[in-house]
Amino acid sequence: MNLRRVTSTTFLALFAAALSSCAAITPQREEAPSVFMPWGALRPDSSQTVFFNEADLPSGVVMADHTGDGQITVLALSGGGSYGPFGAGVLAGWTATGTRPEADVVTGVSAGALLSTYAFLGPAYDAASREIYATITNASVYKKRDLIEVPFSSSLVKQSPLRELMTDMISDDVLERVARERRERGRRLLVASTDLDNGRVVVWDLTSIAASNRPDRRKIYVDALMASSAIPGFFQPVMISPEPDSPDQRRQLHVDGSVSTSIFVPPMSGVDRSIPLRVYAIINSKMMEEPSGDILRVNALDISAASLKKVLRTVLQRSVYDVFLSTTLEGGFFYILGIPENTPITTPQYEFTPELSQALYTLGQTLGEQSAWRSEPPRFDSLITQIPLDDIRALSRR
Repeated sequence: MNLRRVTSTTFLALFAAALSSCAAITPQREEAPSVFMPWGALRPDSSQTVFFNEADLPSGVVMADHTGDGQITVLALSGGGSYGPFGAGVLAGWTATGTRPEADVVTGVSAGALLSTYAFLGPAYDAASREIYATITNASVYKKRDLIEVPFSSSLVKQSPLRELMTDMISDDVLERVARERRERGRRLLVASTDLDNGRVVVWDLTSIAASNRPDRRKIYVDALMASSAIPGFFQPVMISPEPDSPDQRRQLHVDGSVSTSIFVPPMSGVDRSIPLRVYAIINSKMMEEPSGDILRVNALDISAASLKKVLRTVLQRSVYDVFLSTTLEGGFFYILGIPENTPITTPQYEFTPELSQALYTLGQTLGEQSAWRSEPPRFDSLITQIPLDDIRALSRR
């Protein structure tokens, strides 16, 4: 008997069996995904939230002075992965100055979406944000898969720890506080995900979800947060059916909102120009291109990785510029604060360490205390057309 042949045959049989079992990790879909907007998202052509079999909340106007302080204030939080503690620090530092306004609208994408609920509820939640964001680790966010699972799954890691963290953060008390702001004052909290099946941005109205009468509104709320932060390939996509009463039918694949936009504000058409508009953008990242100094190896993997990094950086820059442009054309005031370009960071945005989290939180807090806001974004090399600020202001007066 040829022992080598038996051993090889046995190994191949075991390996084939393992592959067969792993193939079941990500079951294939049997029906086409729905083209409808999900329950709890904003209709793309209005400020109305999509509901099924439920009376709509009073529609109100998204871009309005809901707080009654004489101005329309929008706080927009960008993506950034493990750099998200920077934004939490900025908010705490801003609170310390005594000048932090109450936002009429808060928006978030990816890491910004995860922070957005506490940002929406205001300074009373700064301590809770610090407790989470200044100490966050990989174990708080994800578990690595076994190598044999990876080729047959939808992601490199399992983000069950992050879902548990978000479920704990969005307690029944927090959910009710968010709902009250929607019902009684009309304030809005919005986050964005990317619907891969239909190739579009989906803006989730978390305030209306919280204020709905569904018993599962907390799960739907958390699903929207998880979808907004689901880094494609690294985290699992979130499967969402537009009709929550049929959760297994015609589900759509939702991934990180940063694939489509790194930061956003609601449509500004119809904004009352007699009320001052102020948009504050917190960028949990550096904004400029960063030459690595290394020689890029000419192979498919390295070229693909470098290209993806470039695409995501361009999405960030274009998103920032779009918000700046739309704000200024409406006669509003734009303010931006991001991680300074000279900040020495070598940790990738998918690595969460206590040292990085604490350092970025402290940096954000310091800049927030210094009110280090800028009135326009940097000049981006990747954007061909960038109109000078004075020219935009001249156009907005026409």
